[in-house]
Amino acid sequence: MPARPSGPAAESDRVFLAGSPTGLGTPLRGREAIVSSLHRAVDTGARPVVLRGRPGMGKTRLVADVLAFAEERGWRTVTVTPDVDSGADLRPILEGTEPQYWVTRLLLDRLERAAADAGRVLVVVDDMQWLDAASTTLLSALSGELADQPVSWVFTTRTGTFGAAHARAVTRFQRTGSLIDLEPLPLDAVREMTSDLIGAPPGPKLEAALQRTENIPLFIVELVRGLEEEDLLRRSGTVVDAIGSGVPPRFGSSSRERVEHLSPEALHIAQIASLFGRRFRLGDVLHTLDATAVAAGPAVEELIAGDYLSDDGDALTFVHDTIREAAEASLSPSVRRVMLREVAQLRLDAGEPASAVASSLVESAEPGDQHSFDLIREAARQLSSTDSTRAADLAEAAIEIARHVPRLAEAATELLPYLWADGRHRSAETATESLTPYLSAESRARTLLSVARRQTESSFDEAVATCDVALALRGIERSTRAELLAVRALNCANKADFAELTRTLSLAREVADPLTDHLALATVDATESVYAFNSGRFDDAQSLIDSALERAAHAGLHPGRWVPEGLWPVFLADSSGDPVRALRLADEGLNEALRAHAAVAEAYWMMVRSRVLYDLGRLEEAKLQSESVLLLADELDLGDFANATAGIVLFRVALRTGDLDARQRSQPIVDALASGGGVVRAGMWMKALEALDEGRLDDAYASSALARASLDEPIPAMTTPSDFSDDLVLVDLALRAGDDDAVAAVVARSRTRAESNPSNPFSRAIAAGVRGRVTGALDALGEATELLRGLDRPLVLAQVLEHCDAVNESDAQAVASLQEALRIYEAAGAVRDASRVLRALRARGVHRRPRRHGTPQLLSPREQQVLDRLATGATTQQIAESLFMSPHTVVSHIRHIYAKTGVNSRQELRLWQQSRAS
Repeated sequence: MPARPSGPAAESDRVFLAGSPTGLGTPLRGREAIVSSLHRAVDTGARPVVLRGRPGMGKTRLVADVLAFAEERGWRTVTVTPDVDSGADLRPILEGTEPQYWVTRLLLDRLERAAADAGRVLVVVDDMQWLDAASTTLLSALSGELADQPVSWVFTTRTGTFGAAHARAVTRFQRTGSLIDLEPLPLDAVREMTSDLIGAPPGPKLEAALQRTENIPLFIVELVRGLEEEDLLRRSGTVVDAIGSGVPPRFGSSSRERVEHLSPEALHIAQIASLFGRRFRLGDVLHTLDATAVAAGPAVEELIAGDYLSDDGDALTFVHDTIREAAEASLSPSVRRVMLREVAQLRLDAGEPASAVASSLVESAEPGDQHSFDLIREAARQLSSTDSTRAADLAEAAIEIARHVPRLAEAATELLPYLWADGRHRSAETATESLTPYLSAESRARTLLSVARRQTESSFDEAVATCDVALALRGIERSTRAELLAVRALNCANKADFAELTRTLSLAREVADPLTDHLALATVDATESVYAFNSGRFDDAQSLIDSALERAAHAGLHPGRWVPEGLWPVFLADSSGDPVRALRLADEGLNEALRAHAAVAEAYWMMVRSRVLYDLGRLEEAKLQSESVLLLADELDLGDFANATAGIVLFRVALRTGDLDARQRSQPIVDALASGGGVVRAGMWMKALEALDEGRLDDAYASSALARASLDEPIPAMTTPSDFSDDLVLVDLALRAGDDDAVAAVVARSRTRAESNPSNPFSRAIAAGVRGRVTGALDALGEATELLRGLDRPLVLAQVLEHCDAVNESDAQAVASLQEALRIYEAAGAVRDASRVLRALRARGVHRRPRRHGTPQLLSPREQQVLDRLATGATTQQIAESLFMSPHTVVSHIRHIYAKTGVNSRQELRLWQQSRAS
């Protein structure tokens, strides 16, 4: 220990620290630019700010400053302070169906209300690295959805790697806001900070000692405080200097050195406490030690007095994570393992969920340990709906415990879906191989069946592959095989593999028992209905889907929540030429999904509804609905289904309306679909339409190759599900390219469809339109237009009317057809189509300006309803409930209102509405 002056120091020479080292008693030195940037960011908008730095850099001090800044202005503040073991902060409300989606909606509404009440809300998330994946993703989604609201966000995090969700969130915040990396203080700031603490500039010995701090704020405070407590600071003239070496015994540039100076009793308490997390109850630690508060009191007081722990009256907290980590690291590995086990059991006995102590359970478990296996399996189950990555980590740990332990093998199969769900296919296959000798084929098959069902929502190819693995197993029960074949058939239909579809449907009907396998046969009937429709047998398709719905009801499934099979009646009605009936069915399904709070079903019904609205020619509504679907699909991690329908609808709307923003958002989806996979035909057909729109005939023809090659197959050759009006585009493209074989194939396809379904006016109209375009027969085109006028496919009617111009030598008749087509396109807002017709009219000698729709900012009736409620201060959820629509649809409406009004926040929108009303 450094020598002290032999005589007592004069009171005037003593130095006492000013203010609080972590509070607001001293200025922030060396961070002035950061403080200014923080204040400006939270004061002017909702762009998130991330403060990143190693421990001790002053993140928490900066947070205290920005909170004080907000409170001075009367804002509402919300602080999230997770602990290393507090990943389950949100878990009690993250249980159930699509929990993360519903919690996001709940917190979104609460924050909107708080912002409306207080004028602005500041949300601070300190130590973001300790949040679990679900909580990190949830907060990231909230900050994005509240970007137009007076809600500001500040996040702090350590440097380092803390999982995929954390990395994604930091990247997103950096892209949409700002990332500030905290570096050590400059030398001038070190001197100023020291002067603030001791009330005078530091002398030469103290400056020399400060070099040991690495210019890190926490270490500067610790050094100066230690010197003051050891009475090693003296005033000398205008400066304060250190005595002797200037380094107190308790100081170390790392927290590990600090804990080495604790008494054995205090160190032991710190070691045990570190296993409970940063914040802990003293009673739990004493219980583990089998000690009394009286006996442990001096050691606890030593920890508090030495600034290792703080006491808030309810619990004790390590003043810094580095101290907790240092105390834990001071334990030998073997002792720590056993202690972790005891602490984990104590926490479980106190009522904490298994997921909260999962890390301790994994570290303390031993091979074949039944108790640890059961607890870790339960923790994985608790996390599976909120944090797929962490659930998979725990699943792997539990499977490792069960490896080569026959009595645990069957139970371990329940964990395999967590590996598949997180994309760890090789790990799942390896685990399955290790468990196979000890479990039945039936257990493995049922596990893979559940995985395939989940994959149906996102990847048709993976779902088929998973079914094939399960079906290759010997000795599985007939009912399980029937369900596997049903799911395989469904995904073969989804990916338009008609050869495998027919084979799988035949096998499924052979295996399934019509008296008991209601669920399997419901899927088989629905899938065969799709096949019948694509084969041109519309009546059979309707009978099969009716049977499927009956079977589903018998199995206890409600059509509104039976997805994706339950969507097919809507697609069937729409593709058959009755979009009005299709819209009614879609609205019924969507309303049921909303009432049931079934988020995935809600996304699917909105998806099919976007397609119906497009076919009805309601392009603005179709755009709104497809945007809403894609927002929701991102939250729920949906893939092929949402992209193949809503993504393509948005792209087609963008092509027709010339909406560059919608085009930019949907282009990556189309490019991805066209690059391969189950819905490549739909993606390539969109590329053909894109090339046509841009006048690139050769590229359009090349992109239509898959469509031309698939015309004789019972699959959607172009749009998915089929849109017969695509035949009109393809035949025109083939004629312009001089491909007689393709022309003949399209004619034959449309004729066969119409002849097979004589009672279907839409099929007859398309066949007549194709024939008229190819032969130049005006009577055929006239038949097509008359049939289409009795249907609700205005854009298709306009297409046929354009064909009338292509084959009509009479200027008067051609002009009349073009003018009718123009009226349809202009009414629908199809600006690009209208421009094409105007060019055709000019070629016929008719010059007309494009029709103006009055004020560009004119709101639709639905947008006005949303705005009226927004002006009263209603939140997104309240607006959604009052208008009975999805919150995502409300958000899309608001975005459209922003585009039309030129404002970009809800507060400005309310002011705009007030000025318009006055």
